[in-house]
Amino acid sequence: MYKSNCVHSPDCENNQKKFAEMVISEAERVRPIIKEQFLREYILGSGDTDEIFNIYCKTFDVDAMLETRMIILRFFEDCDLENLFFLKNTAEQYIGIENILLSTTINDHLFIITEILDKADIADILDKVCKTVKKCYGYKIVTAYSKVSYLSEAPASYERLKKCIGYSFYSDSDEALYENDIKISGDVKIRTEYGAVEHAVRSGDTDKLKMLLSGFFKTLVKEMPTPAIAKTYCLELYVCIIRCCSVEKIDRYMKGIVSVQEASSLPQTAEFISKKGLEITQANAPETTKIYSTLIRDTVDIIDKNIENENLSLRWLAGTILYTNVDYLGKLFKKETGKNFSHYVTEKRMEMAKDLILEGKKDRIYEVAEKVGYGSNSQYFSQVFKKYTGVSPLEYKELARLSREKNNNKS
Repeated sequence: MYKSNCVHSPDCENNQKKFAEMVISEAERVRPIIKEQFLREYILGSGDTDEIFNIYCKTFDVDAMLETRMIILRFFEDCDLENLFFLKNTAEQYIGIENILLSTTINDHLFIITEILDKADIADILDKVCKTVKKCYGYKIVTAYSKVSYLSEAPASYERLKKCIGYSFYSDSDEALYENDIKISGDVKIRTEYGAVEHAVRSGDTDKLKMLLSGFFKTLVKEMPTPAIAKTYCLELYVCIIRCCSVEKIDRYMKGIVSVQEASSLPQTAEFISKKGLEITQANAPETTKIYSTLIRDTVDIIDKNIENENLSLRWLAGTILYTNVDYLGKLFKKETGKNFSHYVTEKRMEMAKDLILEGKKDRIYEVAEKVGYGSNSQYFSQVFKKYTGVSPLEYKELARLSREKNNNKS
């Protein structure tokens, strides 16, 4: 076999030494990357996780029962990869590379495993990270950290912290969340008073509404259902409130549903719902508290007394009862009430119809139609009712039945 004469030459030995140094150097360079990949696959459950973790511990001489703290960080709003890596570098600098066993990005989260650190130290570090990111990028981040956990518990700890960080929904504060302070709720049922809220809004009782809303949001904070469930309760509340607004304004308030769905915190949601609720409630203030001229007070009183009369119209009222010019009455009515005569009457009739259906005083839809001034034209009544409420009278009746059953089951 041919053997090179340079094997034992000084040049060859020098080259071999350089090669060995290069291999060692490259190995040291990729070592952190390999460590990160091993732990990342272990946390995400990729492949045979036990085998992966055992290889990791053996290769890097790590104790599986090592006590650690685990941290998760996320931007409050969507961000790009560049911002996420800036967050990673910032966190590593404050924590100290020498204290970090793993620092990796997983989807839109940054997950860090550190050697055991005191709670106060971690809270202080995360506070500095938040302030730095906010100052440099103008972004808010949310953070959570674990109780003392073994390294082998990393996958379970990661899942718990992901759930914990969602509970930042309940606060506008930048304060780090501690795992033991968060009660991760399961199937939480909250007793709601949507009927009382709707009555307060319809009757224009702002003080009552404020009290009910305050109690509602305090209960959410106390019980802390998952953020998704909390938003569902808030949406139900908002829909309950906007059902009580005037016909001409319903479309505008319906757009607010998106604001409730996309709200990033409960305080933000509460402020929005309270503001819109008070607007509608104030608009529904009892007629007796409004200052109307004698002519309009008489008009409102006649409407209330003749709401069942299918011939009720501005022309009929002006010509046969008040003996005044119909155009003048129409303009004055709009000026003082803020509503057209026909819209005002329709709103009165629809609210009365809703009450009749909810109370179950009229079993058949044609009976409700007759009671609120639509005579035998129940089909037209149903069309107007659906346009006003978004559902047909029969659908509204079924929703009312389901709501009563739900409340009875909670009692």
